[in-house]
Amino acid sequence: MNKNKITLFFLSLICLTNYSLKVYAETVLEKIQRTGELNAGARIDAIPFGYKTDKGEWTGYSVELLRLIHQDLEKKLNKPIKLNLKEVTIDNRFQTVEKQQVDIVCGATTITQQRLEKVDFSIPFFMTGSQFLVKLEDATNFDINGTLKDKAIAYLPNTTTDQIIRQIYPFAKWQTVTNRDEGVRKLKAGEVTAVVSDGILLVGEIVRQGNNPRDFALMPNVPMTTELYACILPKNNPQWKEFVDQTIGSENNTQLQEQWFNLEKSPFPYIIRTNP
Repeated sequence: MNKNKITLFFLSLICLTNYSLKVYAETVLEKIQRTGELNAGARIDAIPFGYKTDKGEWTGYSVELLRLIHQDLEKKLNKPIKLNLKEVTIDNRFQTVEKQQVDIVCGATTITQQRLEKVDFSIPFFMTGSQFLVKLEDATNFDINGTLKDKAIAYLPNTTTDQIIRQIYPFAKWQTVTNRDEGVRKLKAGEVTAVVSDGILLVGEIVRQGNNPRDFALMPNVPMTTELYACILPKNNPQWKEFVDQTIGSENNTQLQEQWFNLEKSPFPYIIRTNP
């Protein structure tokens, strides 16, 4: 066998091996079936979706959703599955899925076309968007149908609010803040009349600071922009996505959302929507 034939033989072998790896690549469900473990990511700084209690216990609606997915997974596979909760951050949440360090990440993550180029998403489990948070006693004097002229409003720069809402109310007195914590503190201190951001995250910040969210009002009731939150999933795993989607669309998840967001008796009162 001459040198060229030997080279061609090994190149063919390499191509065949790569093709075989692609054809027989293990799916998420197959991996979980084999290992008996589900690796799931959540944040600890995104109240009410993922956070730690004063006792250091991991909780939040998204964490409970992951536990619900875990329960359904055990039923589907008919075997015990170990749930490994792993902390992710706003910066590494996508990379952990891409690098197969986790099988799923659930939290306050918005579906965008750009993100869909690298990862997949479940169906939305929550809808929020830009809303004004005001003190309850100031709500009647905060006319969102007017110009809001001279109203001091705190906002986060380089956000949807910055790009859209400021253009709607150009005569308001806009004040930049570094985060929602600062914005809510300015609101409570009377330094601004309102703070604007994703409504549910403002409610979460109010609770985190030890206040009753029912002492405040979100305006308008329907957010001015649309942010659809969903779980981050690996690409090219349609069966895994279908399974997660079924749990999100289940009656058990509806009951879970009621526990967390019911307007009358939940810790984080918010109007639940999953479709714009």
